[in-house]
Amino acid sequence: MKFLILQRSKDVPVEIWAKLFPAHFKYLDGLEKDGKIEVSYHMIGQQGDLLIVEVSSEEELTRIVGDDPLFFYSERQVYPITSRENHRKYLEQFFRKQSKT
Repeated sequence: MKFLILQRSKDVPVEIWAKLFPAHFKYLDGLEKDGKIEVSYHMIGQQGDLLIVEVSSEEELTRIVGDDPLFFYSERQVYPITSRENHRKYLEQFFRKQSKT
């Protein structure tokens, strides 16, 4: 299962950021090494990240989001995603079923 995570940092004093960001980057590096992060980008001007993660369960997704050192200092949106090819196949099947009714 793949998910798009948009994470934006809240307004936090610089002193706290100075302590949290090294831990946050180390955390993301570990997820990349483990193959959990497929894509990782910084959102310029928004103090945030865009991640595409690959997980095997909702529990794993919850752990990935919740274990981030920035968890309490960020807001996030999480979206399930699929490939365009999988979506095309789904729509073809859907329309075939609709045309039979």
